[in-house]
Parts: sequence; structure tokens; C-alpha cells
Amino acid sequence: MKAVVIRKHGGPEVLSYEEIEESQPTKDHAIVKVSHCAVNHLDIWVRNGLPGKQVSFPHILGCDICGTLVHGFGNFKKGEKVVVYPAVESGVPRVSFSIIGGFSKYCGGYAEIIQVPQKNIVKKPDWFTDAEACALNVSYLTAWNMLERSKCKKGDTILVWGANSGVGSAAILLAKAKGFKIITVVSSESKTGSAKKLGAEFVIDRSKLDVTSQVLKYTNHVGVDAVIDHVGAKTWPVSIEVLKVGGRMVVCGTTTGADANINIRTFYSKEANIIGAYLGSKSQLIALHKFMKLKKIKPIIDSVFDLRDTQLAHKKMENGSQFGKIILKVSS
Repeated sequence: MKAVVIRKHGGPEVLSYEEIEESQPTKDHAIVKVSHCAVNHLDIWVRNGLPGKQVSFPHILGCDICGTLVHGFGNFKKGEKVVVYPAVESGVPRVSFSIIGGFSKYCGGYAEIIQVPQKNIVKKPDWFTDAEACALNVSYLTAWNMLERSKCKKGDTILVWGANSGVGSAAILLAKAKGFKIITVVSSESKTGSAKKLGAEFVIDRSKLDVTSQVLKYTNHVGVDAVIDHVGAKTWPVSIEVLKVGGRMVVCGTTTGADANINIRTFYSKEANIIGAYLGSKSQLIALHKFMKLKKIKPIIDSVFDLRDTQLAHKKMENGSQFGKIILKVSS
């Protein structure tokens, strides 16, 4: 089968498109022929390598997967269209957690055929294309979990960082459908129009304007009810600064670094809440599918690359020129 393999950490050049042997089926696992797989920042982190995180080489990236079952099991039939819930976890409460295609023993969706636990298989909603369905499993599910953990209600005001990113664009679409008022931040003027089309009421171009002063001015110096921060260390100080008293900062991701410096006095004087949010649950993924059907929401797809052009897809994500999800077409 064709796959994109990494044999060491490094830049996009370590992504090798080649022919490899399929793994042998094992008990309680499903075999999926992958049609599409979305690119995520996790793929970049695993490819680059992170301190304290290990992966066995050779490894195949890709956690946002849609495809077709090669063999049926339980209530699932051979040839049925499915998506793969990305998290493999054990224990209640959770004692171990990994992401398929991430820092995990499971290889991911940058391959024509993959093997995943049967419990991770979810029926693909027929109101989405394969490319759209694969876009939901990580970015949209994470955004959904972040919005739920924000405890916001209709009419509340939120700040969403990075409207052009997968999580950012997802959060805006879902928040708009929930009736929230949305402020968002973009990196250039060229992305302002697209952010407004998503549903943001106020868009700040951080290349020209100070985010803190603009948010406070827009909210009459009250601040926002919640911040959706998936960026990391660089945005934390501003995220806390623009919260209203008692506001919630919901956090996932460390794209700009994992060690943040914050003003502790601002944090406690605002009686602020910092809430961690990771990938949502399998039941949340199913609820997300139903919500998006009800509200007639389609994920934002920036571009689709052939699997052999995975290096180009990674370069596009790393330079931040995308608006929405970057998708790999793995097989027909």
C-alpha cells in the first residue's frame, strides 16, 4: 500500500511517500481503507519531535480519518463509510491517553490501509462528504469541547484566537450557531473578510492593531465572558487581560510554546478561571455530527492535497496561509 512515512524527526523533508506492507489484522481491531485524512498541528509536533515525547519509527502520522471498513464487525458492515475517533484511552478516571497517528503506538491516516481499535469506529454521517467528515474528528471536536467547557450561554461574548486555523474557524462557526457574540483575531488584513463570513462580529488584524485595547474598547472595558485560546504561550497574557471579572479562559494547544508568563495579580483580581480542554469524547463527536446537521453547518475546507504531496500540505500549514482545514486525499 501507499503511505507517507517518517523515520526520524525533522522538517517536511522527512515525510517519505512510498510503498509499504500492510500490517496483519489483530483481535478487536478494525481495518479501514482511508479515503481522506486532515492535517493537524499535532502532525507537525510529532514530525518535529517534542521534549519528553517518544514515538517508534517508522511512524505514520494522521489522526483525522475517514474511510471504508474492509471487514464488518458487530453492527458495522463491510464497505460501510466510517470515521475514526482519534483518542485511545483507558481507565476511569483516565490513566492513559494517546492519539492515533500522534505520540502513539498506532499509525495514522497518511496511509491507504490502517488498523484501529473497533471501539474507535463511528458511522460517517451521510450529510458530509468524506473530506468534510474527516475534518471534524480533531479540530471541530476540540472546538466543540472548548465551547461546552466555557459554560457560555446565548448572548455571551467570546474571543476566538486564529480565525484562519482549524480550531479557530470551527469555534466561530459553532459559537455563532449557539448564539454567542464573537470577536476574533487574524494575522493579516487579507483574512478579515473570511473571518466575518464565518460569523465573527468584530475582527482584529493583529498585524496592525493592539488586541487588548481593541477588545476592551469593543466591550466598553467590561471584557469578554470567555476566551478560546488554542495558540499557546504568546497569547496567554492578552487572553487573561481581556477577560471580564469571573471570565473563563479555555485552553488547548501549545503552538507558540508550552511555558507561559502571566500577570498573577491580573489573574486573581479578575477572579478568572483557566480551564483546560482536550479532544472531546466519542459521544461528543456523535453529538457534534447531529448539531452540525441540525444547524446546517459545513466545515471550512481550505485545500485538498494528494497524499504524494504531503510535504506541500505541511509547508502550507506551517506558514499559516490556510483558512480552514487542509485535507489529504489518500485513496479513491
